[in-house]
Amino acid sequence: AILAGSTKEKFYKLIINSSYGYDTLNTEKFGKIKMLDKAVQLKLKTATCFTSIQSGVFTLDNAKYWYLNYIYNFMYKCLDRKRFHFVLADTDSIYIAIAGDPTKECHQQFESIVTDKQFYDQHVYNYLPDPNKDIYDYKKILGFGIENEGYELTSLGPKCYSMIVNKWNKEKQQYEFKPKITSKGISKSQQISHSDYINVINKDIVKKGINGTLKMYDNVMRSIQVEKYALTGFNNKSIVLRNQCCCPYIKALTAKDYIIKDQ
Repeated sequence: AILAGSTKEKFYKLIINSSYGYDTLNTEKFGKIKMLDKAVQLKLKTATCFTSIQSGVFTLDNAKYWYLNYIYNFMYKCLDRKRFHFVLADTDSIYIAIAGDPTKECHQQFESIVTDKQFYDQHVYNYLPDPNKDIYDYKKILGFGIENEGYELTSLGPKCYSMIVNKWNKEKQQYEFKPKITSKGISKSQQISHSDYINVINKDIVKKGINGTLKMYDNVMRSIQVEKYALTGFNNKSIVLRNQCCCPYIKALTAKDYIIKDQ
């Protein structure tokens, strides 16, 4: 069995996800081509086998199909829509805020917002892991694995969120409320806090970070520090009007502020 947090689990996760987006890349455009006038052997006893682009496109489309199948054919049929909210979604993950029972802990999942109990009990473990089974059920094909559960979630985009979780403190031997911060592309040394995520949304305060690099100039090694934006609000590249025209995004303006003139 693959234990949670083990080296094997991380290794298997790496080799499974490594080709997820690479399979759809047309590698012929990026390959090195050499014109030779005689038979040569560049590498001894090696062969390269690329996945066809059709297989990669099917894999991505199939993942999105089962994603929507879970939402429309399960969640919308047996859960109270007014008590859960889609915070954001990625190709293979989903972030959901649930207004559950305040007297219970955060691991109650959908139990407190079920409207059709019979339908829920019949289909829930087709998607979610069964706690009475082993790790193989948790890793089943087309199933969802619960990565994190908490009491508060503030998200700015995919893989950029802060969640308040009840974490065990080994030194104090007790549970404490601590933020679990995920910020892809941002170093942990920048000391980003949960309040920084909230300030971006509520107060439009941008969090900045410093990237440090070493460069050689005039035979002297120099330390260069560049200040960059770490956390910012996510803006759309353009606003789509009702006649399908795209207009540039300007702060404080919406699609209603643009006037469409008839031809």
